[in-house]
Amino acid sequence: MVNTSDIEKVIALTLASAYVAGEKPASLMIVSDRPESGKTDIIKQFSGTQGIAVISDMTAYAMWRDFGEAISEGKIKHFIIPEFLAPMSRTSTAASFVATLQMMIEEGLTEIHTGFLPPMKFDKPVTIGLIVCMPRNAFKSNRLGWEISGFLSRFVLSTYHYNDDTIASIFDSIVNRKYLQESKVHLNFTEATIDIPLAIAQKCRELAEELTAQSRMDGKCYGFRELKNTLRFVSSMVILDRATGSDRHEVNEADFEEIARLSYLMNEEFNAVRS
Repeated sequence: MVNTSDIEKVIALTLASAYVAGEKPASLMIVSDRPESGKTDIIKQFSGTQGIAVISDMTAYAMWRDFGEAISEGKIKHFIIPEFLAPMSRTSTAASFVATLQMMIEEGLTEIHTGFLPPMKFDKPVTIGLIVCMPRNAFKSNRLGWEISGFLSRFVLSTYHYNDDTIASIFDSIVNRKYLQESKVHLNFTEATIDIPLAIAQKCRELAEELTAQSRMDGKCYGFRELKNTLRFVSSMVILDRATGSDRHEVNEADFEEIARLSYLMNEEFNAVRS
């Protein structure tokens, strides 16, 4: 992949968030300005990471049929749907699927009754993160409904486009057939309790308020979920460090600065990727 390391970092942080003790996993919605932007290739690099299930299409019934046992045992931390258009195009099941996902990634599910499978009950609410991808036109056509239902606010929204230099570099890489040499990302996390100093937590609040300024002005949200996700991401920086051998348990200033740097992707502005 060319100049996608920042997008990959946001994905890694999202996956790592599932291992912050006591926290719910963050969910991520990746939206490119047009098709052919490499969303599927970027996300599939992480298919070897522990605790995830990559699915191309799904309904609520199929999710519990195929993954119910693994979910109940805590083996799945995130579902990844590289082409979210597929399940959304099923008009007869899309609404129930979104409703199930909405509960699963926020409040958590305590029991499942599909009418076709034996009822499933969980000792405590099961919360699973979600990473989905789509192009801008598909996002725009679904945005209002997702906003009204609250589904959209449950995600960290990440948008991007390629500038002319990146486009030229991608063409060069294709000419040289570098797309045949793409490697997999294998991340192995361990759960840990992460401490956030109050001064850094306050900076996270300021960043969350900045990222949601327009939405708050328009009366669309308060920004509470954005703050929670920002806190999850700074904590995930420590989890990523621990995956490479660190033993630290506390967020530091550098962790916050990295999330602040990546925040140019966490909006609806479709900024050009920088690296």
